[in-house]
Amino acid sequence: MRKRSIKLFLIILFVFYTFHLFSFQAGSFHASYWNGIILVDNGKIYGFRFAFEKNGKIADGYDTFFLVEKPGLIAQDYSYAEVYFNTNYKFGLRHKTPIEKKNIRRDGILKLVYGKYGTGVIGYIKIPENVKIILKFYSPWGMGEKVKFENGFVVSEKGDFVFKKIGGTLKSPETDGSEMNFKISGERFYFYAGFEDFNNDSAWIEAKLESAKKKYEKRRVKFKGEFEGLISSITTNLYWMKLLQPDKGRLYIPAGRRWIFPGKNREYDLWTMFEWDSFFNAIELSVEDERLAKTEIEAVLDTQYRWGNIPNWRSATAGSTDRAQPPVGAFAVLKVFYKTGDLELLRKSYERLVKFHKYWTDNIGKHLKRDGNNNFLFEWGSDTELVNKVLPSWEVGASGRTRAAWESGQDDLPNYDNVKFNEKTHSIELDCVDLSSLLALDSYSLFKIAKILGKTSDSEFFKNEYEKISKKINKLLWNDKKSFYFDRYWSGKFSKAKASSNFYPLLAGVATKERAKKLLAHLLNPSEFWGDYIIPTISRDNPAFKDQQYWRGTIWPPTNYLVYQGLKRYGFDEIAAEFARKSAKLFLRSWKEYGLCRENYNSVTGEGGGQRYQSWGPLFALVLIEDFIDNSPFDGLRVGNLAAYDKNTLLNYKIKGDSYDLFANKNSLTLYKNSKKVLSYRGRAVLRNLKINNDFVEADISVYSDSLNFIPSSKKWKLYVDGKSVFSSFKLKKGKHRIRILRGEN
Repeated sequence: MRKRSIKLFLIILFVFYTFHLFSFQAGSFHASYWNGIILVDNGKIYGFRFAFEKNGKIADGYDTFFLVEKPGLIAQDYSYAEVYFNTNYKFGLRHKTPIEKKNIRRDGILKLVYGKYGTGVIGYIKIPENVKIILKFYSPWGMGEKVKFENGFVVSEKGDFVFKKIGGTLKSPETDGSEMNFKISGERFYFYAGFEDFNNDSAWIEAKLESAKKKYEKRRVKFKGEFEGLISSITTNLYWMKLLQPDKGRLYIPAGRRWIFPGKNREYDLWTMFEWDSFFNAIELSVEDERLAKTEIEAVLDTQYRWGNIPNWRSATAGSTDRAQPPVGAFAVLKVFYKTGDLELLRKSYERLVKFHKYWTDNIGKHLKRDGNNNFLFEWGSDTELVNKVLPSWEVGASGRTRAAWESGQDDLPNYDNVKFNEKTHSIELDCVDLSSLLALDSYSLFKIAKILGKTSDSEFFKNEYEKISKKINKLLWNDKKSFYFDRYWSGKFSKAKASSNFYPLLAGVATKERAKKLLAHLLNPSEFWGDYIIPTISRDNPAFKDQQYWRGTIWPPTNYLVYQGLKRYGFDEIAAEFARKSAKLFLRSWKEYGLCRENYNSVTGEGGGQRYQSWGPLFALVLIEDFIDNSPFDGLRVGNLAAYDKNTLLNYKIKGDSYDLFANKNSLTLYKNSKKVLSYRGRAVLRNLKINNDFVEADISVYSDSLNFIPSSKKWKLYVDGKSVFSSFKLKKGKHRIRILRGEN
């Protein structure tokens, strides 16, 4: 008992001093309560939420999660947030709650609107007919401050926090254990909660929130036209998934609000993070919230165990000590760096990324860590002796092969069916195309990072390692008869399974140009991978495809994102553009019609599956944005209009501190940098390694229309094409060119 008290005291002390480092925060930061708000200031935590009562039934916590009609507009700083709940559904059904097309204007919709104001929150609830609100004050994670009812208000015992009903006072509370409850009825309920004196009325609150909404709309990144809402589908979903690590005083994005694992002696742990989910979250966040993107990277790197493992998952009290997840960390950090230009991000991340890389590749005696047959190709695994004693119920007693499949991130992928787990090497007896390619990519990314940081010997080491893994993949995993990369059993026999992750040699830059074209033939074959909905995790001609369950034939955001990167890397621009369009259309259909951000999709019907709100879901939208404009480790600044069928406008898109506006349709593109037009053309093209300054614009350009006509942005200009000065024409023929435009004065 005494040890438990000391431990609790140390946690509270740590939380107190940690929160002193952070400014005031307020938002829906508790996973269980999308219907609630948490305020954190100066080491103190306060929480309240709004439960719904109808016909004697009450919806609260995760019950309200399934009643969300649609997550509405939300600013990254919570200056404005709106969310809609559908009270027409029967309460208490949870995951059995029907999925219907959304209509926020129908009767029965409860609307919660709030926003940060100073060191407080203002807001209101629009309450449907026949519904009552139960206002509940509670202690989030058991760490919240105590409150009391006094003179019609709720105040802290220390007197520095107040909750006010605007336009009246609260009636005496109904208590429920440690919670203080108030029943609210009427059409609207206005409130203020915070640490300041507040005396404004309901009209002022509505006006202030509307003003905050307009300010955010003006400054935010926007996408208009053919794919309206492309950016907001990313930002809205991620910001509504934003949670707090109360033991660290840090905001983060989990895999989703329902991915918080049970903790020791508690229903839900303080937080849960998954490795590759988190790295992908950082890439997505960099679209608009670069600060949170870097915080997300810091948070996932902090889950690393001392032996180098950034685990499959980790929470405040437990984690997968025995296994990791796909090593995409160095690539993700490099992508965020190319977006933000933040060298400090690379400096802070580098050593831990190297340590994570060595977790897979370190020599542990007779073989490398995840290379049990010692051929410099890699296998998924699980270190049996390191399995955590504290586990969620579904992991208790899991076999080594099952845990190894979990490490792959593709839990039940048919590639791993009936593969033997070697108890001595702690790995499956299968040289894996996906892991070997991802570790090649990891080596390449660390080579690039080390070079940027001026670590010459490190960059040379990782470059050599990258080349060595690449040679092994091409020598041992390429099946000449099938013209495809296959996993290979330790016996030397090729696997027959063709998975979307078998295209990762494109991502890693491993394949020769000839082999890359042969891979493309498989991708575009409708009996294997191509179709209206792409890309299935296993080929359509595999017996497991018909399962359409989890990783057995469905479509997943991370594989689509990574396969797309490979297509771009090899210059398959037209296919990459169509791939991006199909990905975005699949995702936006579910988002626009049903208000959902799904975990995966059926590759036969296009219907969403798995979790209703999954943080990496918007990767489908991100591939299309990146097809219009991206700054990548492979191509530098890249812009193009091949994905455009109609008008598309991207505004306020930040890259390394500069703001870009892009206007594209099927036959033209115009690009502005910091409100100044830098190039414009008629035709269809992709520009790579685009460099822009006050005196010139230069790029490698691939023209896909019969000709491409440049439109000068100044009256005095000189154009060089493939090193030759051109005076009479701006037209470029179909094919690849190097252009340089020397701009004069207007």
